Amino acid sequence: MKFYKSINLNGIKVLSFDLDNNIYDCQSVLSAAENWFSEYLTDRYNLMPFCNEYSFWAKIKKDLLLQEPRLEDDVTLLRAKSLVIAFEYLKQPLKGGLEEAKDLVLEFIKKRSAGSVSIEVVQMLEKLKQKYRMISVSNGNLDPRILKIDHLFEYDLRPKMGVFKCKPHSDLFDECSRLANVPPCEILHIGDDPYTDVYGAVSAGFNCAWLYKGYTGISNDEKYLKVLPHVQLDNILELDSLLQK
Repeated sequence: MKFYKSINLNGIKVLSFDLDNNIYDCQSVLSAAENWFSEYLTDRYNLMPFCNEYSFWAKIKKDLLLQEPRLEDDVTLLRAKSLVIAFEYLKQPLKGGLEEAKDLVLEFIKKRSAGSVSIEVVQMLEKLKQKYRMISVSNGNLDPRILKIDHLFEYDLRPKMGVFKCKPHSDLFDECSRLANVPPCEILHIGDDPYTDVYGAVSAGFNCAWLYKGYTGISNDEKYLKVLPHVQLDNILELDSLLQK
């Protein structure tokens, strides 16, 4: 644990949490889900063998995002629209169009949410919940109910195109402060990403605990910091001892 700025821990009333690669191993689950989804689509629609490779679907999604940058604010809609385009490219347009694509993405979300949070982390979060209000503030489309962590958070905030911009924009942080009815200085945001979490939280006036390199050590490191967090955690479980100070 390393402190970069003074922080009034006694004044903290709310904890906001990023989820992916912050309280559990997201990347391995996400990679497995993407591979499964590619095979699922290929089998279900009897597609060409190259569609088994996730790289095919990923490139279409990436190209769409370049054409429609606003879709960054809704990764679920981005994936659904990219499916529509992919099936049109394959000369097998989805009969149900975008609605069918959205249903397909729901199947993907089930798989990408089928991770697990360690008993030690769950116990820590349950302990913290007894003292603090807790809100999840995340850019991804993880379903907390499937991950079995929905009981830990009072609100689950996500970006949505035309409603809330994704982190590091202040929208989700501002909404967190509004819902909790406390000023930003009374909120501690915990996240792994130097840009979306650290820069976003600090710019919004939040205190920030940065989980260095994330839960599995693959998140971006200090080279990507634009502003300093208040404190750096080397392990998410250090949060417990931090808030006992």
